[in-house]
Amino acid sequence: MTLNHMVVHQEHIETIKTQRQQTLVFKHSTHPYNMYLLHKLYEQTKKTVFIVLPNLYEAQQYYDHMQKIVDSNSILFYPVDQTLTYLMALGSPEFKTERLFTTYQLLSGKPFIVITTYQGLTRTTLSVDDYESAKKTLNTNKSYTRKDILNYLIYNGYQNVHTVEKPGDFSTRGSIIDFYSLQYAHPVRLDFFGKTLETIKFFELHTQRSIVKLDTIDIVPVNELFYTDQMKDSLVSKLEKDLNTENLSEKESKKLTQDIENIQDRRHLEQLDLYIHALYQKPSNILEFSEDHFVVMVDAHKMMLNETQKESEFQTYSHAMGGNYFLNMLKERSLDDIMNIAQLKLFTQHAEGDGFSLNMEAIPPYQQNIQLLLHDIKTTPNIKKIVISIPTQALKEVFLEQAKTLLIQYPVIFTDDYMIGSFYDRNNQTMYLDETSIFNKQKTIRSSYRSVMNQATKIHHSDDLTLGDYVVHYDYGIGQYIGIKTMELGSQKRDYLHLIYANEEALYVPMDQMDRVLKYSQKDTATPKLSKLGSKVWQQTKASVKQKIKDLSDRLIQIYAERETVTRKSFDIVKDLETSFALDFPYEPTIDQEKAIIETLYDMEGDKPMDRLICGDVGFGKTEVALRASFRAVTNAKQVIVLVPTTVLARQHYHTFKERFEKYGATVGILSRFVSTEYQKKYINDFQKGLLDVLVGTHRVLSKDIIPKDLGLLVVDEEQRFGVEQKEIIREIKKSVDTLTMSATPIPRTLQMSLMGLKDMSMIETPPKNRYPVQTYLVERNEALVKEAIEREVARGGQIFYLFNRVAGMTGMLQKLKKLVPEARIAYAHGKLHREELEAVLTNFIEHEYDVLISTTIIETGIDIPNTNTLIIHDADKLGLSQLYQIRGRVGRSDRIAYAYLFYEQYLTINDEARKRLQAIQDFTALGSGYKIALRDLAIRGAGDILGQEQSGFIDTVGYELYMKLVEEATTGKKVFDDIDPKDNETYAARHVDPNYANYDTLRIEIHKRIATLHTLEDVNQLKEELIDRFGPIDIELRQYMYEKLFKKLSHQLKVIQVSQTPNDIKFTFHKDMSTVYNHASFLKTVKAFHAPSILDFERGHIVLKMEHQNKNEHWLYLASQLFEALLPYTKHVL
Repeated sequence: MTLNHMVVHQEHIETIKTQRQQTLVFKHSTHPYNMYLLHKLYEQTKKTVFIVLPNLYEAQQYYDHMQKIVDSNSILFYPVDQTLTYLMALGSPEFKTERLFTTYQLLSGKPFIVITTYQGLTRTTLSVDDYESAKKTLNTNKSYTRKDILNYLIYNGYQNVHTVEKPGDFSTRGSIIDFYSLQYAHPVRLDFFGKTLETIKFFELHTQRSIVKLDTIDIVPVNELFYTDQMKDSLVSKLEKDLNTENLSEKESKKLTQDIENIQDRRHLEQLDLYIHALYQKPSNILEFSEDHFVVMVDAHKMMLNETQKESEFQTYSHAMGGNYFLNMLKERSLDDIMNIAQLKLFTQHAEGDGFSLNMEAIPPYQQNIQLLLHDIKTTPNIKKIVISIPTQALKEVFLEQAKTLLIQYPVIFTDDYMIGSFYDRNNQTMYLDETSIFNKQKTIRSSYRSVMNQATKIHHSDDLTLGDYVVHYDYGIGQYIGIKTMELGSQKRDYLHLIYANEEALYVPMDQMDRVLKYSQKDTATPKLSKLGSKVWQQTKASVKQKIKDLSDRLIQIYAERETVTRKSFDIVKDLETSFALDFPYEPTIDQEKAIIETLYDMEGDKPMDRLICGDVGFGKTEVALRASFRAVTNAKQVIVLVPTTVLARQHYHTFKERFEKYGATVGILSRFVSTEYQKKYINDFQKGLLDVLVGTHRVLSKDIIPKDLGLLVVDEEQRFGVEQKEIIREIKKSVDTLTMSATPIPRTLQMSLMGLKDMSMIETPPKNRYPVQTYLVERNEALVKEAIEREVARGGQIFYLFNRVAGMTGMLQKLKKLVPEARIAYAHGKLHREELEAVLTNFIEHEYDVLISTTIIETGIDIPNTNTLIIHDADKLGLSQLYQIRGRVGRSDRIAYAYLFYEQYLTINDEARKRLQAIQDFTALGSGYKIALRDLAIRGAGDILGQEQSGFIDTVGYELYMKLVEEATTGKKVFDDIDPKDNETYAARHVDPNYANYDTLRIEIHKRIATLHTLEDVNQLKEELIDRFGPIDIELRQYMYEKLFKKLSHQLKVIQVSQTPNDIKFTFHKDMSTVYNHASFLKTVKAFHAPSILDFERGHIVLKMEHQNKNEHWLYLASQLFEALLPYTKHVL
């Protein structure tokens, strides 16, 4: 019997089924029982069940948990923002994506469990008929007008891009249209011959290659608001009339004017839902997408409170806007309507009035206190049965050892099924206990969210060149990219990168040398100085940077060599204790985290002191690696120092270490100003005597009076934040003591690879599971939205960061927020406060003495407060993208949906530069190219942190990308740029990609780059297939270009020094050295067997190969490439 069938009373299901026509009330339930009950209702009735929660937090909890007991394909999420938020703010796309996916799944007619909030049911949508009529079905071998398809994509929310990367994108190239629709796991490629749709295929996003052929495909809208040109003109006409005739306030007029522009341009449609009633005759809601369903409301009394708060927020909004025009336009269903259609109301607390009592009681967590659990069981009368779910075998053994008497006195059933939570069923006198409640072991719930893009993307770079980008040429220095220039040399076309240098001098770089041109990046946004062509300054700059990198490399090699000469006794593995300690970790480690732990512990098993760097964002789990290493040191009777840059971090680490180590008899101390002199003396004395195992503190722990008895491990958090003197002490300790350094700044992959072998590094780049992407909103600053955001977070017991980067106005902002949200406890913090005062405020905030912390960018790094899940940035337009990325990372560190509000000044008051920055932030919010820029900027910062301040300056001198190439050259000893061979300028074919074939310069450059990587005939064939798949048929010119590139590489390997052409044959002359390294018999045999008549001969000591070329329809490059590849295996030496 499954746990679901064991838990749920069948009579409850029968009551719901037989009393569908009226509202049934079940009270005294628990959330776990609700979920099991509704799952069973869904299973037995085969009808859609809408589960309606009071707020998004509880809806998310139900969705996460129910995915463990329900087939994940049968459960849907329909998240909706607070009305005021979606009315005012441009939000990130995850919620919309989730809602649209749910909508299309319901349209399929299958039954589902749908988790939503009451706002989800009151929200106005287009109707089922609207969606059905908007769907466009395409079939192969049918005729279509490409213009109609492209117009359909534009009308229905798709964005035209050069390469499809995410849902909602489309691109067109020649006969091909690519698009990415929400209802499919893969993007779709349409290939036409004239008007006939020849093929429909799915393709892989990362390779852009087709994978599966289809006969038919549906295209559906990727926005919840869509309309034809006729509908648009009618709506715009009405709104323009309102603009001129209604008595609108200045702010209302401004917003309406902007909305009209957005409606005309079909931009930011997710903000325009309030116009649905003006566009469509019969708006709808999500319930109408399922013909036969149950509506179940959980804790409806909370919804009434939320509705009252919403009315208050609307009043605030009206006051802020100076009128009611938009609220009158917003026609939502009332909560009373929703209450009346609910077939079942479930209350987890006492509900007034009539209702059927389920007599369930929630059981609080026991935090590993099994004796307290046993006491509560004994004092609970009439227990007949206990059902326990402990899937973790090691924890089960711990429980069985400590609860032997329980098994004797009570019937106990153990199950490995997932149990949502603990509760007591009084009617059945059965107690249900789960692993989390007993051991505080968090369940890892792999929720299936339909995120547009994973926000934990590993650090990578967008090296696409766009017009105006600054670049750095290895030989000529910093220039600016103007575009692709096509020139004719004789009868052949060649493409060049057109670069501009100082004094408007132009440089044209052949595409076969474009690997010498790199995108120029630096850590700030200042405009770089263009190099002067012909000047020696660039070569001197490059030489200087190379020398500095060599110095760095030599220093790392010396440190590595010194470390290799020191030995120490290896750490023993105390398996039982280490296993128990690992099980105390309340989460499931990520793959990266597990790998970092294994690598660290493996280092400690060797006989040389460990020096390992752990890189990973705050909250990604670096501390657990340090805990495991520290525990091994302590079990080997060694002491540990944990060095951190701030007192706040010291307290966080102290509490973490103390909580985990105490049960094993290990002692932990802390040195900070918050610790009394008496205790400080005790900790120092105990550490010297060996009575203290772990000492946590700031640089105070490096003082001369700190004398450990037997130090085995030094843990350093954020080493780059310490001063020169402290770093020198750390360096000395590292020579003989195992050291684990942690950094929250990501290190770019190129730098990781370059330093491999000189520095042991573990990268933790995957976030903990079950983190929903931070919902990010870009919005003009408005008090109503600030008030709503703070009140919503406080209501769910969370906290708020309010980023205000002006120290002078901070007191005034504090008073303003106190007046706006009087019930919130608010404090402020900034770098000019006395250090003790600053640390006291931060510590009180961590301990939830405050709800809101107004702060400068000091929150950018280091602070990890999982309970803080709303971020409000006062002036987002004044921050860089990488700053926004890292500051936004301060929230969303728990299993709750987190929110980031990026506010900016009223649009009329900002200048053009700020407006461009806002556009970049909008792109960042939508996870577009701005997001990639943020990651690139962060990588530059990470490179500076690991290499030191001096090197950071040199990174800016030549640009990040070239600097990384030079580091690679210094550490591997291999040249990253070959010398230019004059013979490369000898052309036998056009080196040109027609702009009509690839309609964006970015794509043309990509094709040139791909051609540059060709090494074999198989490479050529694969590239031809890919280009035909992605762009359509290849012309002769492009095919010849591919074979020319391959021929060049093969002839270089075979030491061909001259190519001579006559009308009927081609003569290839080889270097004299070739006669000593080739297999004459095999060469001769291969040449004779070749299908184009060919002769092998000698002339003046050189091998000469003559190949007839009679067939003018087949370029000699094709033949030569085939023959040269066949000859290559018969040489002993290849250049």
